[in-house]
Amino acid sequence: GGWMQCPEGHPVPRFLTPDEVSLIHRLLPETTELSERLLKDLALAQVEDVGVVGFGGVVFLSSTTQVFGSDIATAMLADADGVPVRVTLCLDNHDQLFELELCKVDFSPIIGVDLRSAFSEH
Repeated sequence: GGWMQCPEGHPVPRFLTPDEVSLIHRLLPETTELSERLLKDLALAQVEDVGVVGFGGVVFLSSTTQVFGSDIATAMLADADGVPVRVTLCLDNHDQLFELELCKVDFSPIIGVDLRSAFSEH
């Protein structure tokens, strides 16, 4: 199968796309100090694509050792085939952004979640 990742195929650090930034803005309640700080850091945040089959999203790279802390926000989107996708935004144990995770409710591989359509509905 062509689905195995090459050992050297480590995800390349990159910045968030505008759609990802919009999604995180939608997920975070803007009223809290924590949210304001997290959103302020978004433009500089470096991420890697999640390399798990069936999952989407990004892992936030940090200079500190990150341990999962808490889910700060969740939302439901839909994949291209109409299957619901749960979006979870996680913080680490230092209240820094840890992961933006997309996972289909039936755990099938994600085809392509149209983040833009997720915003136009509401």
